[in-house]
Amino acid sequence: MTVLTDPWKNDPAGLYPKWFLNEFPALRVDIVLSTHAHFDHDAVERPNGLMVLERMVGQFKLGDIEVTGLADKHKCEPAPPDKPGSASADLHVESCPPNNVIAFDNAIQIIGTGGLRIAIWGDNRAVPDPSLDHFLKNVDVLVLPVETVLTRAEVDGIVRKYDPKALIPSHYFLAGLTTDVSGLESADGWVNDQERVHLADVRRLNTADLTLNAAELKGSRHRVYYFRNHFEKK
Repeated sequence: MTVLTDPWKNDPAGLYPKWFLNEFPALRVDIVLSTHAHFDHDAVERPNGLMVLERMVGQFKLGDIEVTGLADKHKCEPAPPDKPGSASADLHVESCPPNNVIAFDNAIQIIGTGGLRIAIWGDNRAVPDPSLDHFLKNVDVLVLPVETVLTRAEVDGIVRKYDPKALIPSHYFLAGLTTDVSGLESADGWVNDQERVHLADVRRLNTADLTLNAAELKGSRHRVYYFRNHFEKK
């Protein structure tokens, strides 16, 4: 059984310039998930999915897959509505809780399968509601939006708090896929920092594929798997 999370597309409303050079591939999968309603995470119509769970909160089981959705909030930058360049000013909406629009809700998705628990952070804020901590502590794999969404200090705090066996950076600039106007930044600096400063076990991958199992991660702590500029093109 297959699960795909946060498929992307260019902004159909035309409020943002073109972020992606290609369309998301029409992959056939069993379950499509999205963490929040932003165009770069919510192209759930693009994959050929048998089932779509958009911003799911609660628990869902199918076959050997168990998905737990944790309701929280997208990271935001409070700013006066007349400040140019802020998300709230550009969109004329409130982006920060408690009165944020639904597009700034975020549902962290934890996928359980094969003895592993894999947490997809989406664009969640750095400090989720404390009621979610017991779900997130000691997850096996934590997929985090480094550099562009979360700062290095925020990532450090998340890793210390939840102590995952492995980390996978996401939401970064990919040569050959994302454009300069997207504002996405490379994850190279963060990855190098993990290796040089934190002495983490960094695995720089040579393909867009990664196979993990519980035995492979047993005894690991904060290992980094980095896809670099590799992505699925089919």
